Amino acid sequence: MNGFIKLMVYGLQRRMKDFFIIIYSVIFPIVEILLLGYLATNFFKGDSSITSNHYYTLVLIPFYLLTSIITVAFVAKDESLCKTSYRFIIAPIDNAAIVLSKVLSCTIVIWICSIIILLITRVLLGINFGSNTPIILLMFFTETLMASAIGIYLGICIKNFGTIKGILNIPLSIFGLLGGSFFPVGSLGDKFEKITYISPFTWINRGLISVVYDNNDKILIYSIGVTLIIAIMFSVLSIISFKKEAFL
Repeated sequence: MNGFIKLMVYGLQRRMKDFFIIIYSVIFPIVEILLLGYLATNFFKGDSSITSNHYYTLVLIPFYLLTSIITVAFVAKDESLCKTSYRFIIAPIDNAAIVLSKVLSCTIVIWICSIIILLITRVLLGINFGSNTPIILLMFFTETLMASAIGIYLGICIKNFGTIKGILNIPLSIFGLLGGSFFPVGSLGDKFEKITYISPFTWINRGLISVVYDNNDKILIYSIGVTLIIAIMFSVLSIISFKKEAFL
């Protein structure tokens, strides 16, 4: 337990200084929310209950949280790149402590980034989700936990980081498109709507919009449960697949 705590603290310190996490988890989302919110202002004029800024705040944060899989996959190789791998090989620390410290440290830091985005949009755009904020943050947390677990697993199993990036970029973008992360897709017909069901963003985004504007949390609770189960599954798979020799 003591080793796990030390690894957690070490991981948190490294993640908070990670340039890529700051750029991809805070700067890019804020810029895109402001840009798309401005460009789509007229699109939402007919509905006074939701503005373009509200919409893109709700749908772009989940998109960037899931794309953090790519950044987290890099973390799995962090010690090897930083020449600290031999310390982990000789240290009396079990595989579960090493893997879970990576998953949780990434989850906490990236989740905090989503909170920072909400605070910035509240200051700049006046966006406030009121009493729904806690369940929204819970959704962000379980999604980030899932992304971190998948990222660590891929980083352990695939040696080439460029391969991971190449494999994930296209499906994540397609899922974002189908899930309405770039523009609303609800008016594109029943056939297209059925296709959107394959995207995790469809369920997450619908859940977020339903809880904010309809006070209906059923879809969001379902999404929280599914992402949590997937996170646990990939965490277990990561522990089983991990070998200290992979650091070298």
